[in-house]
Amino acid sequence: MGFVEFHNASDKHIWDKFREGNPSAFEIMYERNINVLANYGKRMSGDTDMIKDAIQDMFVDIWRNRTNLNSTESIKYYLIKAFRRNLIKKINAAKKLDAHDENTAGFDGAFELSHDLVLVQSEIETERLDLLNSLLNNLPSRQKEAVFLRFYGGLNYTEISETMGINQQSAHNMVFRALEVLRDKMSCNFTVLLMILKLAGYQF
Repeated sequence: MGFVEFHNASDKHIWDKFREGNPSAFEIMYERNINVLANYGKRMSGDTDMIKDAIQDMFVDIWRNRTNLNSTESIKYYLIKAFRRNLIKKINAAKKLDAHDENTAGFDGAFELSHDLVLVQSEIETERLDLLNSLLNNLPSRQKEAVFLRFYGGLNYTEISETMGINQQSAHNMVFRALEVLRDKMSCNFTVLLMILKLAGYQF
């Protein structure tokens, strides 16, 4: 049946089939998550070859070890966490730093927001999107990463905390402080700000 079997399937079903060795389940996991992994990697390293290697190595590892993996309700969360760990090891190895220090890699890549976006009642002005883009790129590295994981990766605060190696309250505080800065600088309320983020490609 191939992809048809997984068209409306839950993450748990796809993951379980993958663990059983179903190649179509593995392929659809890759197709659905490769973009967010690549975008995440670009914001942690400018080395595109390293990013590709980290993604490839991560997928090879989980395929080889699939029978030993636990069940999951969120494939995206599992892959982001595994990819981040893999990429940071490569970054640290390249810098000859301690491979176990997960906080040495900075989340410094630029956000890129589309200008072809429309609000419910009016268009978002190009200047406003440029301002949002600039503000996002000037957030502290860890805040920027938390915002990316929340609104682009679609992770919840528990998943963000486990991915970044911080407690849940810290993850929440990072995102909230970032949103406060964006709201104040853009002179809008939270509802409008979240709408803009959503339309700019950030998922909830």
